[in-house]
Amino acid sequence: MISPLAYTTTAFAPIHKPQSIYEICLSEINRNESELEISSLAYKKVANRIKPVSTTLPENYRIVRRIPTDPLESMPLLPTHPPKFAPGTRYTLERMQSMNINPDSFLWPEEEKLVHHLIRMQELGFAWSEDEKGKFSSDYFDPIIIPTIEHIPWSLRNIPIPPGIFHKVVDIIKAKIAAGVYEPSSSSYRSRWFCVLKKDGKSLRLVHDLQPLNAVTIKDAGVPPILETYAESFGGRGCYGIFDLFVGFDQRALAPESRDLTTFQTPLGTLRLTSIPMGYTNSMQIQHGDLTFLLQDEIPDIAVPFIDDVPVKGPKTRYETRDGFETIPENPKIRRFVWEHLQNVNRIIQRIKHAGGTFSASKSRLCTPSAVVVGHLCTYEGRLPDTTRVQKIVDWPPCSDLTEVRGFLGTLGTIRIFIPNFSAISRPLVRLTKKGVEFRFGEEEQVAMDELKELARNSASIRSLDYSSTNEVILGVDTSKIAVGYILAQLGDNSKRYPSRFGSITLNERESRYSQAKLELFGLFRALKDVRIWIIGVLNLVVEVDAKYIKGMINNPDIQPSASINRWISAILLFDFRLRHVPGKEHGPDGLSRRPRAPEDPEINDDYEEWIDSANSFSFSHPISHNSSAPLSSSSDDFWWPWASNTFAIEILNETGSLQLSLYSLGHLTPSSTTSPSPQVEILSSVTSHSSPSSHPTIPRSEKAELHDLELKRVEAFLINPKRPPDMSDDDYKRFIRFSSGFFVRDGRLWKKDQKMKHKLVVPKERRYELIHQAHDEMGHKGIFTVRLRLLERFWWPQLEQDVRWFIKTCHECQTRLFHNFHIPPTVPIPFTLFRKVYIDTMFMPKSNGYRYIVHARCSLSSYPEWRMLRLENARTLGAFIFEDILCRWGAVEEIVTDNGPAFVQATEFLSQRYKINHIRISPYNSRANGPVERRHLDVRESLVKAAGGEENRWGMVAPSVFWAERISIQKSTGYSPYYIAHGVEPLLPFDLAEATYLAPPLTKPLSTTDLIATRAIQLQKRPQDLARVKELVLKARYDSIRHFNEKYSNKIRDFDFSPGSLVLVRNSRYDHDVGSKTKPRYFGPLIVLKRTTGGSYILAELDGSISKLRFAAFRLVPYYPRDIRAIPVTKLTDATPEALEDMTYDPESSHSSQTTPPLTVNVAFSPPSTTTLLHFLTPSRHHQLEISPQLCQYTAREVSTKCTQQM
Repeated sequence: MISPLAYTTTAFAPIHKPQSIYEICLSEINRNESELEISSLAYKKVANRIKPVSTTLPENYRIVRRIPTDPLESMPLLPTHPPKFAPGTRYTLERMQSMNINPDSFLWPEEEKLVHHLIRMQELGFAWSEDEKGKFSSDYFDPIIIPTIEHIPWSLRNIPIPPGIFHKVVDIIKAKIAAGVYEPSSSSYRSRWFCVLKKDGKSLRLVHDLQPLNAVTIKDAGVPPILETYAESFGGRGCYGIFDLFVGFDQRALAPESRDLTTFQTPLGTLRLTSIPMGYTNSMQIQHGDLTFLLQDEIPDIAVPFIDDVPVKGPKTRYETRDGFETIPENPKIRRFVWEHLQNVNRIIQRIKHAGGTFSASKSRLCTPSAVVVGHLCTYEGRLPDTTRVQKIVDWPPCSDLTEVRGFLGTLGTIRIFIPNFSAISRPLVRLTKKGVEFRFGEEEQVAMDELKELARNSASIRSLDYSSTNEVILGVDTSKIAVGYILAQLGDNSKRYPSRFGSITLNERESRYSQAKLELFGLFRALKDVRIWIIGVLNLVVEVDAKYIKGMINNPDIQPSASINRWISAILLFDFRLRHVPGKEHGPDGLSRRPRAPEDPEINDDYEEWIDSANSFSFSHPISHNSSAPLSSSSDDFWWPWASNTFAIEILNETGSLQLSLYSLGHLTPSSTTSPSPQVEILSSVTSHSSPSSHPTIPRSEKAELHDLELKRVEAFLINPKRPPDMSDDDYKRFIRFSSGFFVRDGRLWKKDQKMKHKLVVPKERRYELIHQAHDEMGHKGIFTVRLRLLERFWWPQLEQDVRWFIKTCHECQTRLFHNFHIPPTVPIPFTLFRKVYIDTMFMPKSNGYRYIVHARCSLSSYPEWRMLRLENARTLGAFIFEDILCRWGAVEEIVTDNGPAFVQATEFLSQRYKINHIRISPYNSRANGPVERRHLDVRESLVKAAGGEENRWGMVAPSVFWAERISIQKSTGYSPYYIAHGVEPLLPFDLAEATYLAPPLTKPLSTTDLIATRAIQLQKRPQDLARVKELVLKARYDSIRHFNEKYSNKIRDFDFSPGSLVLVRNSRYDHDVGSKTKPRYFGPLIVLKRTTGGSYILAELDGSISKLRFAAFRLVPYYPRDIRAIPVTKLTDATPEALEDMTYDPESSHSSQTTPPLTVNVAFSPPSTTTLLHFLTPSRHHQLEISPQLCQYTAREVSTKCTQQM
């Protein structure tokens, strides 16, 4: 069964192309079947994995989980004195004897009896065989519906079953059928399956290869817990319980409508799964979500599920006493921590049993002193690496090449947090991995390898921090020129240190050159940042270092000479801790700090400077407060330019004054005794300019602006040396004095006075570009208003707004991301005669009875639809439609308008050669050029869905009636239906028959054949006048539409009419309606206009001269304004000769516009019988070609336009 999820577009789900995903998957699977058989157990590379579809999940596929009743109401209670074992229906004496519940003699005899009694009470929550396996109740979970996109069913050949295991495989299949996991199927799907050995090396497991299903399944983005945090939460518990669902995936029902997707062929026939399959891409997420939901009240203190495993945490203490352990008051033979743990276990089993699930009895461990949780051995003392992983390291042979050394270090790196001084010991092996070092595995390397193996074998346990305890959490930090080493530990109630993790951070070459004092401070900062996630919530944090001077540096940040040191101190002070000095010889992290970088270390892409800014919410303000009485000046003659280079990065806290920098913290500034020009003196930090002023483009200046600049120079010279210019009259001199009074000079720079005492610096011409660049490009590319005000707060020069306007207008980023849509002046396409011009397009539809497409054609004059349902869209099917449904029915067609689809191009190329039909291909993303049919798609599609009652896969059954309704519906523009325009008569509808609306007066005498023909001929003679009137009405409606369009978009209509050589941007139309592409540029370019075609589109070229083969619609182009024409490196055209370019200029689309169309003869009646019949008469039963003397009524396109204009 194909998924009911239709392949459609919604406002929230992007369009996908499932066929391509499916085909890729199918090709990968079919590429080499023998390879699949051989490598079915091998590791699959990430690049070869089939990925599910990432799209929005429809609401009807959402998994609903519920708890119908309280599962603990019917829970049996544990007795304090367990009775003697009595066999049950499942937990028989034989099974009791085979269950080794106390292999380590950890439990006392009475406790062992209590465990057996608990299993006996909850025996229905365990399964020992397939027939006892449970299934989650539908009261809790509805059956799973697999969410898929629309696809083609797959049918894959099975992998042969080896004869040696054939009977075993058949027995497994029979057991699955008996258990209800498999059931018969007769679907069109066939998936592969194969057998693998289980961990015991004897039993077989059937694995279903569901890669084709996964390729068309919508992804569930759920993930399991983070392994490191998950394992850490289980360390240091008094005892543990381990449970595993009995074939957990079989216990989750699969909805009947999705079962066919899992169909596979077996020796017992075609079967399908009734539960979620192992290998299905979302099975893990479903299983983990189910268990998490069922045990939500036990999370996180008692149990935390991991997919189908449920490890149970025992109490944090064993309640030790001086003479042993604390016991329960009712029975001194049962320890308190065991009793509490079994109470928790009883609830876990009850919750799963009440939901219908069962645990595997053979894998269950109800009460053990230790447990392996996701590769970590969790014990009462803490966490240890799994013994199997340690054994791999211990059994590693001597390394013979560099690859083996890296493999050994990489494997050992997975347990590095358990090994102190790892770096110092592994240094001989790490040295071999460095570039340029000759590989020589000698005695020193072997000694290091043996020592690491011994440390791995005897690695110390680590335990998680107790965040509720007030005991000290100690972070020991030490730094060398190689690395930062740290140990995070916590004091126990016995005052013993229990390590939580070991770590080291290697330093890069620049950091390793720091002085020792700076290294120690930097190391403390990096260590705190590295463990910050673990120390958040700690009640008593102590930091131990072996450098006494760190405390003085932290307590006195203001006297530190380096800004970076002050920043590190500010970050360190974000943490609440006590600093403790420890002598170097007693300092534990010393070895970790001497660990060099290993090849398996992850790349550290950690911008800690950015983290400091984020953590402190840093921003910069003016370094001098408003009431400062000590102005500063620069010792440099050109002080203002570096000042301006960082002007707009340091303004945020100016008004609040929350961050005040030291007066002498800027090295290039010295005190000045001159009077400040304003209460607000803006002294800014020096930043190197990106480029010299001479390399900037020149801001275009008008003659008036140049005169203003010249006048400013005269004002500055006058204020410096107040002498009257000799060539200035008295009146001019008075005006000059009044103008100059608005300025003053200080420290050799010209300032413009402000009434609010916010005097503005007058900026020289060569510095203005950089200021606008910072105010606009480095401050979010804001608009003219914002940038102008941002500059006027500090600076002034003549015509500043015009310069800002030019800069923003020529900004490449702003132009390519422009959201304004412009419209070109509309043109009126002159309608042809009946079916002389046809618009054709295809509609992609949901699959219905094998049909996927509708090819849809409309007459230019009547909008009469012709259509056909298609299974495939190719040149053959489209060509057959055009020939049979248009040419054979309506005669020769002059023009066919389609898009650039390859199938249309191939189909019309043959028809053009055979019948001389002019094929017009619209330019890309110019669907409005095919508007007569494009606009009707929505109406047709909505009518199809509504007529089908909302069932999208039934549209094929209602399509004939929908298109018949399209033909007979009266159009607003003409007042006639397309049927009447095409045939000259109104259609006969069912209610016409029911109500007898067709009745005419009875005939007084019988009509002869000649009388009937004469009557019909008289009717047909009126038809040319009807068609002429229809054409006038159509043309008038189009003029009305254009008039309304002009009124609505009068402010957005632009007639750019680009000339050859113009620079343009092309609208990125593919992202216009794509919700997920908000950050994509709206225009691309610039491109160069070569020529405009006769149809109004443009031929463009890249900046390197390469000519685009596409034609670009005029409405997609906007002018590009370059900031510097020197950046446009066009030298020649590389792809076409002048003759070829001239040929490209011809565009059949020219017939769309009345402005460029020559006088066109419109035939609205019949041609002589000796020529090809231009108009046919179609009755419901037959297709006639009438040979009647011609009645010609001719109008030119220009005459029709004139007549319609006069009537308006």
